[in-house]
Amino acid sequence: MTTIAEITALLQDLSEASLDEVRALVESLRRREANTRGGEWHFDFIANFRDASVAATRDPAGMEVKVAEATCAGVTRPALWEHPPVSGSVSVSYLVPIPPGLRDVKLTFAVGIRDGAELPRDRLIAFRVIVNGWKLWSTVKNAHTWEEHAVEMPQLESNLARIEFVTDGLGDNRWNWAVWGEPRLEGKA
Repeated sequence: MTTIAEITALLQDLSEASLDEVRALVESLRRREANTRGGEWHFDFIANFRDASVAATRDPAGMEVKVAEATCAGVTRPALWEHPPVSGSVSVSYLVPIPPGLRDVKLTFAVGIRDGAELPRDRLIAFRVIVNGWKLWSTVKNAHTWEEHAVEMPQLESNLARIEFVTDGLGDNRWNWAVWGEPRLEGKA
């Protein structure tokens, strides 16, 4: 077993940049251990938004991404807002630390279009979940209600998974007030 004194001695000669990486790793490990209580584990994407990467497939003009409450059909909940850019899609990507031996993993979330959007009935917004580069789930929608989803995750062989929430205006981003409600990854440790 390694002691705190041994670890501290190893850290003394590291550069400031390397110490920042160590600090980030320790924070990630703390979050992972805090999320594993009583055999249940979870990762809250809203709470970890500050660690996410946001990207547009093309020009980011017109894109809006943030975390805030969102109301769909009069029901308000914490959400990831993903208004796609004028052209292409927007992706919010997370690197999720996966505990060893995690089982029965599922991704729970709701998708919606915020109240007030004047999206015509003949236009759709695409929602996609990408896991480690593979499309795991997708739908298109134009109704303003929340749609609840629980998606079984594939066996995650690594201790880190890249999970992306993608929204696409399918060629027209006007009134695409797309939101992901309370996304969470859950499993048994």
